[in-house]
Amino acid sequence: MDKCHRQNGFTLIEMVTVITIVAVLAVVVIPRLMQPSNFESRSVSDQLISSARQAQQLAMSKASSANVTWSTNNGAKRIRIRYIESGNQTIDIDVPNNITISNSNIQFLKTGEANLGSQEVISITPNPRNVCIETTGYAHAC
Repeated sequence: MDKCHRQNGFTLIEMVTVITIVAVLAVVVIPRLMQPSNFESRSVSDQLISSARQAQQLAMSKASSANVTWSTNNGAKRIRIRYIESGNQTIDIDVPNNITISNSNIQFLKTGEANLGSQEVISITPNPRNVCIETTGYAHAC
């Protein structure tokens, strides 16, 4: 009568295998998508170094007096350069909300040196990185 009787659909083993694979992927991949990437931490590190060097250059060249202040403010999520030239001027650089930076306030002198007693270390989290400002005014990753 009926020589070839075919069933359409999936077996229980196939269904369990697919569900297991999807569950493992969800456990591994979704948390990685929710965390800040290493790229964002690196980008903020580069922005800190660049803005510190910009503040140093302003202190040596454009500022009418040697009053250039470079500061980081985690609460406001910004890096700020403040200097005097025809009144108070500010340059703000935004920091992503999911990145945390330590607060710092450094004044650069007309010679380009940072008005510090010792090296200043600014930490960035998550994916920890540090940016160091030397007393000479040199900013670098450390």
